Amino acid sequence: MSDVTTGSGNSAGNSYSGDAGTVSAELRRKILAGEYRHDERLPAERSLAQQFGCSRGTVRSAMDKLEELRLIERRVGSGTFVNHHATADETEIANITSPLELIDVRMGLEPQIARLAVINATAVNLRKLESVLLELEKLTSNCTPESFTVADQSYHLALAECTGNALMIWLCQHIHDVRSHRQWSSMKDKILKAAQIEIYNTQHRLIYEAIFSRDIDEAARITIEHLDTARNDLIGASR
Repeated sequence: MSDVTTGSGNSAGNSYSGDAGTVSAELRRKILAGEYRHDERLPAERSLAQQFGCSRGTVRSAMDKLEELRLIERRVGSGTFVNHHATADETEIANITSPLELIDVRMGLEPQIARLAVINATAVNLRKLESVLLELEKLTSNCTPESFTVADQSYHLALAECTGNALMIWLCQHIHDVRSHRQWSSMKDKILKAAQIEIYNTQHRLIYEAIFSRDIDEAARITIEHLDTARNDLIGASR
């Protein structure tokens, strides 16, 4: 496969902050939009660092985030390749699913993810979950909605991994795909303000603490509260 170079270079139209969250968010957007196609090799770290005006270490951290979301695959000696291929049916479903419909699906799935995480999470799972949570909590009040979305998805995927259930993980990934499509994209700029991000992260911390304490009822309760908050924010933003 040839190296993808779409959008490379520091053109006048590009304005990046050069931090790992922004780099991963922009690459994620391009992957999900099909600008970087499944199984195509991404530009080299040096090229991406030049494009985003950052260090190669920052690019490497951004790639770590995308690898956690399973959007890329690193192949020793060959490079980094896109690992995302949405079928026409999946794209159609994602495009016609409203944000509130998505919350309904998450309400049916994520409390059970929290319960299974309490039962099945290993010490390794919990360390990863805490690490991803700390990354979320490090985001500043001026982070972009897209940067928060990437970090938030890493957290919820790490939660799904705590279940030890491959189907739960798969379903979580597909929910993330739906969240990348136009109806949610049009809402998140209205919702993901600094004050609301702080509320979400408080709830993320409480979910982690309940799982760490092996408290099934509390983990499920806070997860439901978290999703109710998201639902109310969506309703408010749509008025």
